[in-house]
Amino acid sequence: MKPNEEFKLTVRDIEIIEDSLHKKIRALTEQRLTLVQSTNKPEWQIDSVKRIDEEVKEVNQLLGRLYHQKNFYRPKDKIYVGG
Repeated sequence: MKPNEEFKLTVRDIEIIEDSLHKKIRALTEQRLTLVQSTNKPEWQIDSVKRIDEEVKEVNQLLGRLYHQKNFYRPKDKIYVGG
């Protein structure tokens, strides 16, 4: 048996996932800041900061993969004003 590699998600499902990932990044960033401010060591010497940085990088890469799979819609019969 192999894992399912095709998921059927709605646009709203993807929005919820993206919002959750952005909240995760904010929480990790706040945690990182707290760790850095609570010690006298340089950032690069704190193992937990390194782990947080790796997780933030992983989540950002996932957000990038989601973004690059989107098809952006522009109406053909109307004037499109981007924003």
